[in-house]
Order: sequence, then structure tokens, then C-alpha cells
Amino acid sequence: MNKERLPDGWKWAELGRITTITAGGTPSRGNREYWNNGTIPWVKISDITRKKITKTSEFITQKGLENSSAKIFPKGTILLSIFATLGDIGILEIDAACNQAIAGIRIHDSSKISTDYLYYYLRSLKPYFERIGRGVAQNNINQTILKQTLVPAPPLDTQRKIVAILDKAEATQRLRAEADALMQDLTQSAFQEMFGDPVRNTKRWPRAKLEDLSLEIVDCPHSTPKYNESFAPYPCIRTTDLRDGFIDWSVMKYVGEREYKERVGRLVPTEGDIVYSREGSFGVAVRVPKDVNMCLGQRTMLFRPNLDVCTSEFLWALINSKGLYQQALKKTSGSTVGHINVKDVKQFVGFHPPLHLQAAFTDIVKEIEKMMSYQKSSDRSISVLLESINAKAFTGELVP
Repeated sequence: MNKERLPDGWKWAELGRITTITAGGTPSRGNREYWNNGTIPWVKISDITRKKITKTSEFITQKGLENSSAKIFPKGTILLSIFATLGDIGILEIDAACNQAIAGIRIHDSSKISTDYLYYYLRSLKPYFERIGRGVAQNNINQTILKQTLVPAPPLDTQRKIVAILDKAEATQRLRAEADALMQDLTQSAFQEMFGDPVRNTKRWPRAKLEDLSLEIVDCPHSTPKYNESFAPYPCIRTTDLRDGFIDWSVMKYVGEREYKERVGRLVPTEGDIVYSREGSFGVAVRVPKDVNMCLGQRTMLFRPNLDVCTSEFLWALINSKGLYQQALKKTSGSTVGHINVKDVKQFVGFHPPLHLQAAFTDIVKEIEKMMSYQKSSDRSISVLLESINAKAFTGELVP
């Protein structure tokens, strides 16, 4: 990072000199004593969804904490993702541990640097972190480089004024995100209302394994994609691009034609196929959209629905249901990042209601997606405004 001229009263400070930075850790997934009935909140990147981190999807035990590199970070610690998905950030509202893909950042002197100010500044550096973290195999931010990151430090009163403005901007963005989340939840609500829970199956639909509902299920190529940093026409979908059942295009990477052809050798993803994450933030499924030629990145797999027994929308919602996620959770393995074997995924048990009911559900999904498309066009306008505010916040242009 270059030292640009700062307003009077502002100073540059190296992140490593004003904070303590420590990565987290993961107890062995193979030892259930480290996980079963755990009470210690354990943060994964997928838990970092907004400024304040108030809850986690997984917990570890005291024994798991003591027998791994995991450590408890106190409330007020900034958590920053430094592996795979780079630059996701939040502030702990609880005491919690985290995995090794996340760094805990604790401020030395809060009378000089505000936690909220540092959070907003580091959040603004996400594109920078993504750029410096590009690796041959897996993206990561070297801690030495992270510690050398320069922070513009205005007087504390100025920091508070900047935070007040950015809090209001974030509140606007959060309301839009909550509206999007409600739309996404609506899909699962409709699924539950029409078909019930796949595990309990109180409506007594015929049982079926995922392999029975699919014409083909293929794993991704076991090689690192050769991404093209200049213009390339083919999206290469990774686990980090799968969010809440939909594709997050904001961090998508692309490959050239030769790499694309190599990666679709087993099966060419086509409209209505389903991409599933089986490692890291596992258990998330998205549908391949129309008129998009994409290939599979690492740690994903592809389902081709058998349209004689199920619609694409039904299979997608089934795979994303809590019942199927619980089956995935029971089959995770790996000492650090949990992963699921393809052969196990094929055996996950769901059901297949009559096709006319699935068709009715498909109509509901399409209506929801129309509404989401309208919301996203509004989201883009808000994003442009927020980017403008962020660009001025740390140069002295926002607050004199």
C-alpha cells in the first residue's frame, strides 16, 4: 500500500503495530468429543454476514479447544477472513473461537483507534485483500503482509463522526439484505408448507435417495483451475460463490476456453443442473442459470435432475433443506476443513411427491425469483452510492 497524503491531524499506522493479529484453529472433525454437545461458539466464514457477529452455526467443546490451535477471542475482537474467501469481516458480540481461515484482530489502545472505525476501514480494503491474496492453489492473506497494512488514523473524534455516517449507510444496506434474505427464506417456507420435512416425512411421500432423483451426479475435476485475470468468458463456480441457495456473482472467477473444455469433460453444466458445495461451507446448492456456460471449480459437484421424477426447482430446494443439511453434517470428515464424500451425498435420503405438486412449487419459485430480480436492480443503485461514501470516508473528504 502506498502512503498517500493525509489531512492535518491524521497519521499512518501499521496494522501490526496497533493491533494483535492471531489466526484461529479447528479441532479434529474425526473426534466427536471435540464437537458433540459443545458450548463454545466457533465462527466459520459463513457466520460472518454482517457487522456484529452474535451467533454461530457450530460449537466446540472445552476438550476440542484444548487439543487444537483454536482459541477464544473476547467480545469486541474484529474477525477477518484470510483464507479462500478473503476480506469478509465482522466484530464479535460474544466470546468465541474461530477456524484457521479467520484472523482475530485486537486493538492495543482504544483511545487512539476505534474498533468500529478499524472495522469499516478494513472492510473497505476487501478488493485489496483479494488482489494480494491471489495464490496458485488457494487464496490466502499472508499475516506478515496483513500486519504491514497501513491504516489512516484521524483523531478519535473524527473517527466517531465517520463511524456514525457509515453506520447509517450500513443500516440501509442491511435492510436491503434482509429483504433479499426474506425472499430466499420464502422458498424454503413454501417447500416446507407443501412437502414437509424430508427427514420426518409426515406426509408419507415415497422415499428416494439423491441418486434416484438424478440422471447423473459428477464430482469436480481434482485440479486447481487456471484462472484468467484478464477477460475470460467462462465462470468457474467455487464453494465461495454459493450463498444461501443462489450464486454470488460478486466474487466469481473466470477461465479461458481451453481450461473450460478440460473442466467440463465429465459433464457440461446446463440450465437446471444443480451445483453443490461439498467442502468448507458445505451443503449449499444453486441452480445453473439459463445461457451461462460455466464449469466446476474445486470442492463442488454437479447434479442433473431426472425430470421424470422431479423438477430442477424441487431437487434444488430439497438439497438446501435443513433435513438434507443435517445428513451432510453427520457425514463431514477432515481434521481442519469439513468435507463430504460424493458417494455419501448420493445416498442422502429425501422424497419425491407427485410431479404436479412439484410443478406448482416450481411456479412459486419462479415468481419469487422475479421479485428478487427486481430487488437486485435496486440493490445495485444503493451499492454505487455506498461505494462513493466509502471512497471518501478515509481520505478526509467525508468529515472535515
